[in-house]
Amino acid sequence: MSEQTLLTIKQIEEIPQELLPMLVLSDGLRGFFSWAIKVHEKGAYNHLMWLYKPGLLASQNILYQSQPISDYAQGYRLKLWYCKAWTKEQQQSIIKAIEDKLAKPWYRRIYDVPAIIGQAVELPWIQTPGIDICSDSGEYLEVGGDNNYKLFHPDPEQVNRFMNKYQERYEVYGRYLPD
Repeated sequence: MSEQTLLTIKQIEEIPQELLPMLVLSDGLRGFFSWAIKVHEKGAYNHLMWLYKPGLLASQNILYQSQPISDYAQGYRLKLWYCKAWTKEQQQSIIKAIEDKLAKPWYRRIYDVPAIIGQAVELPWIQTPGIDICSDSGEYLEVGGDNNYKLFHPDPEQVNRFMNKYQERYEVYGRYLPD
């Protein structure tokens, strides 16, 4: 696949486990908050998730939760990043970290609203300890052995720029555009 490869939701659902996990950036095309995040970040993406099992995303919504990729079939653009350098052990380490977070009690998976305020006023240190926003899960790149990943409470566009900077390690597997 390549950066220019357009995928269907069915093709994303059929990505084999041996290629996972994949970092997924999304652009909600209809919501005010999606638009506001993109304007603030001066970027194209407003949400970060992980495709960690075929057809399943780990996504920080109100709660960090598992949800089918089909939930993003209408009204979202998607960009799927793949790391060609990960070993099987590194892939499994990331998936385990994702599953460990999914297994936490609900109050440890709730969305960090103060962090959004911190992002909005460009004070990313404003954050509830132990609680995350969606792009905090970019830290799983470190779990996968990337010693260059040092982003502090990034927004999705900062993670996207990081991945673009290290294209010798990461490549765009494909993109999804709704009808």
